[in-house]
Amino acid sequence: MKKINQINLLCFPYGGGGASLYSSWEKKLPDFISVFPIQLPGREREIGETPFTDLSIAADYFADYIRTEFQGKDIAFFGHCFLGSVLAFEVINRLKNFGDIRIHHLFVSAAFSPSSVRDYQIDLEKDDEFISKVEKLTGQKNEAFAIPELKELLLPTFKADFKMDIEYFPNESSIDIPITGIYATSDMFVSQKDVKQWGNHSTKDFDLFEVDGEHMYIMENQESVLNVIQNKLNTKVVEEIE
Repeated sequence: MKKINQINLLCFPYGGGGASLYSSWEKKLPDFISVFPIQLPGREREIGETPFTDLSIAADYFADYIRTEFQGKDIAFFGHCFLGSVLAFEVINRLKNFGDIRIHHLFVSAAFSPSSVRDYQIDLEKDDEFISKVEKLTGQKNEAFAIPELKELLLPTFKADFKMDIEYFPNESSIDIPITGIYATSDMFVSQKDVKQWGNHSTKDFDLFEVDGEHMYIMENQESVLNVIQNKLNTKVVEEIE
């Protein structure tokens, strides 16, 4: 078998989040894992760009980008929450017939599955109600929304991300890639049972890991998820060498 010298880990953010979430990961992971945070438009360094409002269009865009930038490479995907995880899943679906990229794994964190039926009872036209509802669901309060100028700047992207989630039609398809699901012990939004449903979307292995924390555990407890990623990808390297 071909020896894997390097695995490129492509990391997709949660709804309303940005690539900076993953900025410290490469320093915390072993040298054989290179981390590539994926930046969606409309936030952080791309704050002036128009955000996606259709998850399928976003998946098309990033699949084309990955075909170009990672041709001939070994890659894995990580996504947090529904947007990050399902966007990664849809990108993999678009790359499955592109033989010059070797996809080894998908990690999904605190995420409903592609086949889930979600009803958040959110009205995107009522700004304050929308913000309050999302904060209650996720357990994360965004202090920037208390500042009128920042609220005006950031809210359109936040709403665009949730529009992608809300309007995504349940998808029963599977990928020929192992999936690892990660759930948090005190997550009141996405349960262990919800994350376990990802097992229906892989024709390969599926395993499930527990970490301490709430839905947005990834903000404060990155070491637990990094250990899961390192151990799973290290196994890939060993298997290929053998």
